[in-house]
Amino acid sequence: MSILDVAQLQIPKVLEEFDSPLNGTIRVLHVGKTRKIMVNNFVQSLNWDSPACSRLYWGKTLEILNEHQPDMKRMLLLGFGGGTLSHLITKKFPEVALTSVEFDPVMVEIAKKYFDADKIANHRLIVADAMKVVVDPLEFDISTASFDVLMVDIYVGENYPDLGKSGNFISAVKSLVRKGGLVIFNRIYLQHHQDEVNNFIQYVSGLLTNVQCLVVAGYTNSDNVLVFGRN
Repeated sequence: MSILDVAQLQIPKVLEEFDSPLNGTIRVLHVGKTRKIMVNNFVQSLNWDSPACSRLYWGKTLEILNEHQPDMKRMLLLGFGGGTLSHLITKKFPEVALTSVEFDPVMVEIAKKYFDADKIANHRLIVADAMKVVVDPLEFDISTASFDVLMVDIYVGENYPDLGKSGNFISAVKSLVRKGGLVIFNRIYLQHHQDEVNNFIQYVSGLLTNVQCLVVAGYTNSDNVLVFGRN
């Protein structure tokens, strides 16, 4: 690396650090054209107009939606984070009524302060535990079999909650999606996760039809696999 290359390297600036009882330490960083949320050194969200979005799992999710459910009218997203995917979905599919669920009020505070969460059009944000929402949807004014697409994107750093792997949770998720609708799961696919994720894919394949997987190369520590199929 030349001296000129070193001079052009951009060092991330820490905009603010938050202490969350649910996520632990959350940092908001900014470098170049990208603002990001970091939890336990894992990227949770980017600004929707970051050049990196299109090649990472957020952009690949849009490609799946565009190919497999371009005519969707209603979508439920479990896992809002900083709102990256919610922004992108409502901009790509402006006719969609999007409902997002986020369990951490601190993350919602960050999303509003640094990621324009209040400016997402045609969007409803529920601050609650995803399990409570899918098990008792009427409490949140959600009807069964009412969504064309449901995406599960629930993480704390690199940790996928146990509830997301349970049969009760997945059955409850299925109950909210219309017959023939699309269900998508985002899973981190690092080497030490692969056995567990492969078992998860096999399990989901017994509950959904036409199950497909898309492995997305991410940053050096955050490859993802998008698992999707029909209800």
